[in-house]
Amino acid sequence: MGKVKYGAKKIEFGDFNPTTGATSNYVAIPVYRDSFVMTEPEPSVTPHFEQGKINPRVRRVSPAAIDVSFQLMETDPDALEMALGGTVTTVNTVKKWNAPKFRGERVKALRITVEDDSVIEIPAFSHYSRPNFEITEANINLIDVSGVVMDTGIDEVPDFSWTDPPAEGV
Repeated sequence: MGKVKYGAKKIEFGDFNPTTGATSNYVAIPVYRDSFVMTEPEPSVTPHFEQGKINPRVRRVSPAAIDVSFQLMETDPDALEMALGGTVTTVNTVKKWNAPKFRGERVKALRITVEDDSVIEIPAFSHYSRPNFEITEANINLIDVSGVVMDTGIDEVPDFSWTDPPAEGV
């Protein structure tokens, strides 16, 4: 009997090596509750009709890339550097985040451990992060992260995988 998957227990960013496909140096990132979404949009479909027919003779279906989005909760200087780039400087033990002159696409490995201990792995996650700061009494500062699953460029390395949890008692 199948199992229902639910809730992210842990989400981690890591490094992706485009030459070998290896991932490493994972670091857990605190994700805002219920903000993680992973979906594949509807594919684009191009029907081809024979003259005078109402139903297509051939359909060309092009799948869309898998979209991933979530929000990060931590906005201390180290978290801002990890999410947005830039640098952190320390003067008299006080850290300061310095925004990069250019913020563009970043490619990181992404690993999600689901509450049942199954693991979703995306070796090459191309994403963009942006501040979403609402400095009010009712809200908190967040960093919005959105991106897509990328082709690893290596036939032997899947672009996306989902591993079952370890067997009970093992």
